[in-house]
Amino acid sequence: MRSTSSWLTLGLAGWLSVAAPGAAQTQDRPPILKIEWREGPEYPMGIQDSVMGVLSGQLISAGGFTRHPKDVVKKFPDAFRGRPHGFTRLAFRLDLAQEKAGWMRLADIPGPPRQGAAMAVVDDRLYAIGGFNYTAPWTYREVYRLQQREAKWLWEKLPCDLPWSICEAGTAVIGKKIYLVGGADYFRPAGAKAEDFHSEANREGRPVGRALLALDTTNLKAGWQRLPDHPGLGLFDCAVAAAGGKIYLLGGVFSPAKTMQPQYYNAVDSWVYSVAAKTWKRLPDMPHGSNRRAVCYKDRFILLVAGYKYGKTWRLDGTQINVYSPEEKKRDWRRFFEKTVLVYDTQTDRLTRVEPLNEQTSWPMLALSGNKLFCLGGEGGRLWHPARLQIGTITGK
Repeated sequence: MRSTSSWLTLGLAGWLSVAAPGAAQTQDRPPILKIEWREGPEYPMGIQDSVMGVLSGQLISAGGFTRHPKDVVKKFPDAFRGRPHGFTRLAFRLDLAQEKAGWMRLADIPGPPRQGAAMAVVDDRLYAIGGFNYTAPWTYREVYRLQQREAKWLWEKLPCDLPWSICEAGTAVIGKKIYLVGGADYFRPAGAKAEDFHSEANREGRPVGRALLALDTTNLKAGWQRLPDHPGLGLFDCAVAAAGGKIYLLGGVFSPAKTMQPQYYNAVDSWVYSVAAKTWKRLPDMPHGSNRRAVCYKDRFILLVAGYKYGKTWRLDGTQINVYSPEEKKRDWRRFFEKTVLVYDTQTDRLTRVEPLNEQTSWPMLALSGNKLFCLGGEGGRLWHPARLQIGTITGK
């Protein structure tokens, strides 16, 4: 396994020399791709951490959390089970061929209202995996699937619970298999004052933030198979995508298991897993930041969308470094939500910026259909949980 510094010494195009120990930055080079952004129909409420995907030309979003409900309660009094806002089970679809018709309600996602479920699309079916809310048991193991049958949209609970409860995990799809990477448990450690996200280990001490699990969707009864843990920090809200038969993990958020007070750190160590060889290899560190959502375009280009920059980055050797410039230290913390869109070329190891989002957000829902990129909601926009749908058209390569 090569160290980060040796990768940089090899002169990989697009990765600069280290700005701070262990952190690479993007170069001002012509972008690999081009993205033209426009506004789509607003979601019926502000939304964070729903599950989202494109099925049969329909953009689907289900569940999630909001503090910006708009007028959704007037239309659907059951939206938050009698509360004015919060966790929801509501699901909606947007016909991408008839955007002007707006979002239409579907059958609710089953189980307790929740956010932070991992999402994947296989064979025109949307999978919702795990998740959490603010009531016990806080974090979940169940897996649900949505599909269209005879013009009806139907949810079903699958016979393949996760081996442990988890939320905010990354996913990648290769063939018929779903790969689940990282994630967190939401619980109160001994001596702590409240529940929070912990990615280094779950309440049972298992390394949830480093685990790699695989589910064969053609053999659900076999359940989730555990593959080699990734060697880096335990991460949640991690940028995960598949390209060329490999799984890429490009940074995320690190939350130590023994922290009594909630503390989140940028985690920039990055890795690639060969499914064929069943081995992990180190990549150059990502730029300082976290909460970037990832998708893969043309089985080659990984797009990293939006994000948040915490004040400290936790390096793989356990050291912590301050990453705000003197000018950034003067900013309000809300200023660190990002519009940034990065593209990582898995064939050339080149990382560049492309056209930014129209509005800043963190860990938005992201889906790709052909050359159309759909970015919905997230956290940190004008209204905290934005209802905004940003649609990007990708050109180039």
